[in-house]
Amino acid sequence: MRIGLFTDTYKPATNGIVAVIDITRQRLVEAGHEVFIFCPGVRETEDSEFENDDHIIKFKSVPSGVFEDNRISLFFPPRKLRQITDLNLDIIHFYTPTQVGLMGAYASQKNGTILIGQHSTDLYQYVEHYPQVLPALLLFGTTLPFMFKFNGVDIKNLLSMYRPKLGIVNWNKNLVEKAMAMAYSRCDAVIALSRKSKAQLKSWQDKNYKYDIELMPTGVDALPGVSDEEIQAFRDKFGIKNTDKVFGYVGRLGSEKNLELLIKAFAYIAPRDESVKLMFVGDFNFRDELEYMAEETGFDERVIFTGKMPREKLNIAYKNLDVFVFPSMTDTQGLVVHEAALAGCPIVIVDKKVSEVVKDGKNGFFANPNGLSIARKVLEILDDAKLRNKFSKNSIKIASKYSEEIQVQKQIDLYEKLIKEKYDR
Repeated sequence: MRIGLFTDTYKPATNGIVAVIDITRQRLVEAGHEVFIFCPGVRETEDSEFENDDHIIKFKSVPSGVFEDNRISLFFPPRKLRQITDLNLDIIHFYTPTQVGLMGAYASQKNGTILIGQHSTDLYQYVEHYPQVLPALLLFGTTLPFMFKFNGVDIKNLLSMYRPKLGIVNWNKNLVEKAMAMAYSRCDAVIALSRKSKAQLKSWQDKNYKYDIELMPTGVDALPGVSDEEIQAFRDKFGIKNTDKVFGYVGRLGSEKNLELLIKAFAYIAPRDESVKLMFVGDFNFRDELEYMAEETGFDERVIFTGKMPREKLNIAYKNLDVFVFPSMTDTQGLVVHEAALAGCPIVIVDKKVSEVVKDGKNGFFANPNGLSIARKVLEILDDAKLRNKFSKNSIKIASKYSEEIQVQKQIDLYEKLIKEKYDR
């Protein structure tokens, strides 16, 4: 098959969507398929290795002003559509239902290509933390009539999207729900990455906008191994003693991730056990606030901020965590949860339906969305070496069932099923 993956975020950005696309592309190519990535072009990547990859087609873009690595691509000359058409794609699969993603949807309609949507970002929840996205969402809505064949219901829906709602957050949420339901209704199938996402996608459907939803978490393989020397060097750098017990988080330090709950949990634990440390691996605009909150606990010398680490080196961080905690309520699957489980970390999560690799009481615990609940679950694991060892082994066992090869094969099966149905009509 010839497959086009359309995304509004790609390298040099480092985020979950980029990781998922790279995993998917590699496995599809290994299975014998030809894969093209359509993404925003970034001037800073002109000398990079992937810049010369003729299977990566870039659209001109500018910074969106919303996120550091988020860009807007509104430059779609007719030759770009001809370029997509000339590739004779069997499948168009978009990860972001915005500019580049919608260009894929437009090409699908023009060429009769099978269209897959993947619900990769919980924009519905994100807008609570980033209300400034309203202008971008309104701009996004204006592109819909150019990307889809509109009917009377679509026009009515679009007009209702632009009717101001009481409060920016409510208006944002209304825009997200209506626009995404409209976009996904044009798809032959929509991939949900977790039970949480599947339930959300179902809730957006109505008599006018329906779509088939496939539950298909992204597969993850173990990250590259690291040496004992690398692990010890990391411990020396950040002052982690062999007698210390460390819990923490890996990922973007954004306000939408509920990371303040880890500080609150640590404030409860720290005076009770002086061997416990809290570690944040990653960076973003909420780091300064977290550092301030850490100082307020009076135990900030035991709170570690490592900054960003390359994905291929994250096993160093996971091997230094006795408990991995994921407090986010805005993620669609939490790829880092899967990575941490494969690395043998016991897990504590707040969103019970965000990951298939966490089983309450088997390899970790579900906690309520408050610091005290998280603290109690973390302490239960830290205080029991036998339980910690049991959870560690079970994490690897459970997470291994969702390998890259297994999960991408399910995606291939879906592609082939839809192609067969198309030609059987």
